[in-house]
This record gives sequence, C-alpha cells and structure tokens, in this order.
Amino acid sequence: MSFTAALRDLNKLNTFVRVAQRRSFTKAAIELRTRPSVISKRMKELEEALGFSLFNRSTHGLVLTDAGEGLFQHCLQLLREVDDYVTERRNLDAGPFGTLRVQATSDYARFVLAPLIIGFAKWQPGVRVHLSVVPHSGSSAEEGSDIIISGQKPVLPGFIGHDLGSIEHVICASPKYLRASGRPKTPQDLRGHNGLTDLYSGSKTWPFQSASRRRTLVEVKGSFSSSGIEVLIELAVKGCGIVRAPLYAVKSEIAKKKLVTILNDASLSPERMCAYYAKAKHLPAKTLEFLTYLERSLKGSI
Repeated sequence: MSFTAALRDLNKLNTFVRVAQRRSFTKAAIELRTRPSVISKRMKELEEALGFSLFNRSTHGLVLTDAGEGLFQHCLQLLREVDDYVTERRNLDAGPFGTLRVQATSDYARFVLAPLIIGFAKWQPGVRVHLSVVPHSGSSAEEGSDIIISGQKPVLPGFIGHDLGSIEHVICASPKYLRASGRPKTPQDLRGHNGLTDLYSGSKTWPFQSASRRRTLVEVKGSFSSSGIEVLIELAVKGCGIVRAPLYAVKSEIAKKKLVTILNDASLSPERMCAYYAKAKHLPAKTLEFLTYLERSLKGSI
C-alpha cells in the first residue's frame, strides 16, 4: 500500500482516530464492534504504509508519538470539515430532524424546560428531544449531549455558551415559621435563623448585592440540607426554615401564600444560565432551532 493509498483507507483512519481518542485498542474495538486483534492489525498496516510509528506503549496505556499526534490533529480537522458539509447539506435538504440530546439540572428541567419542550415538539415535530437531568450545575457533562444548559461552563473542549438570561432567586419562608421565629430585616439576620441549604453548595453562603452593586456573602446554618430544591421548598412550606430558591420553582407556593418572600429590598447577586454546545461552522438545524425557540420563549416572544 502506497502512502497516498494509506490516507485514502478511511477504515484504517477511522480506526486510528478512535484509538487515539480512547488511548486503547480494547476501547476502540468495543466502539467499532470488533476484536482488539483486528484493531492492532489495522494500526500495524497503517504504520507500515506511512513509514512512521503512531503509538508508544506506557504503563498508562497508549501514547501518541509526535508524528501520530500530528496525524491525529489533521484527521480531526478533516472530520470537522466533512461534518460541517454534511450538516449544511442536511439542513438544506431536510431541515430539523433526529434526536436532540439536552442536559440540564433537575429543577430547571422540571420547572422551565419541560413546558417549553412540549411547545417545541409541536413546532418541530421532526425532532425528538431526549432530556437528561443532573442534580446540579457542577455535574459532569454527559458525553454526546448536543446542548448543556447550566450556570457553569462544562469542562468540554470546543464548547461555547449562549446566554439565556439571569435567574431570579428569592428568599422565602412560611407564615408559620415567621410567626414563630421572627422576620429577618437584613441579610445578616439570616445567621440567627434555620437555613435550608443545598447539599452541593460547599460553603453554605447566600450571595447578596447592595444598591452600590457590592457583593456580599452571608453564611447560613441550619438543621436541614438536600441535593434537591423541591425537598427544601417542601420543608420550608412545612415551617422548618428559610430557603433560597429560583423564583420559577416557588411561584406556585408564593401565589397560594404557602411561602412569603423576605428581604425583598436586598437584591441578590445575579446568576446567569447559558446553553452550551460544540462550536461548529454550521450547527445542525435541530440544535439551532431549539436554541432559537428557547431564547424566544424565555423572552416571552413565543
């Protein structure tokens, strides 16, 4: 096999990319549904045709040689260009279609996304949405997600963010709790109350922002914590303490007067939500349409 023929052997190049990504013949074999011996043979034939080594073995597994790393980066660039072309062609020919994989925190998924997805399904019936929920914004990004909606940028190469706006939070408690324990008049007064805190928040502090935009953190202590905001809201309704929650999650309880907002004049530090997705010259139509629908819906234009 000549050098040119080696580069035209897409099967071997595809195998090489999988091995380089996984740093393992075994893992590449599982993905390609074949045996490790087949993978090893393809890589040996590719190296012989190219005239240089692609991998070195170490105690930590396979390591790309300098030449192997260079070929790997060129292959990735070629695959991106092919993917861009295919995506553009599909967008022109078929429009939005296929499965859109979205990841979000459980409370945002329930209170915000679930109602919007119902409307999106009617607007784009050719797209099937798979919504994966995680406990909090710091959770690991699910591999294969098309869109990750989070307050923190995921640790994934090449992902960029699309701002979805700020998330308004409120401090609230039940009338029963306030009658028994008193009503805090300043953020610092929270130190003398039973705070219902997020299990994942690390240091139990709630952010505030003064009229001069100076940010302060108030330490909150309490006898309850949970990884789920719905649990904390229920505890607050039952008079167990004070909770800090997104407004979208407690609107119903406030409307029914089960919870009362407090410290309304002490503005909370703004928090923003973003939709993260892999940067590409041409986004798949399903991704672009969902981002457009999401932005318009959150702004109240749909």
